[in-house]
Amino acid sequence: MKKLLIALAGVLTLGATLPAFAGPDLQEIERARKAKRAAQLAHHRDAESPATTNRQGCPPPPLVLPLDHGPRAQTTPGQNRLRRERFAAQLKECANPAK
Repeated sequence: MKKLLIALAGVLTLGATLPAFAGPDLQEIERARKAKRAAQLAHHRDAESPATTNRQGCPPPPLVLPLDHGPRAQTTPGQNRLRRERFAAQLKECANPAK
């Protein structure tokens, strides 16, 4: 009885650990890579459509300023002021495109 119990415990342990030794599913990984690449190409084609290439960067991405105060400041107030001015100039340029 004792040997049977030990053998049964060994078989159950081996059965539980076998999936841990299995390798990655390379076919599934390759399918995922191809799907991701196809999605990127489709997005890239959409971004290059004639309607969007005429006015690239309009409207500009929203203004996000780094922290300019406190013990872990990432920039200075002067740099943030320049960023605000550049952003305002971009918005003005998008509103009145040069011909």
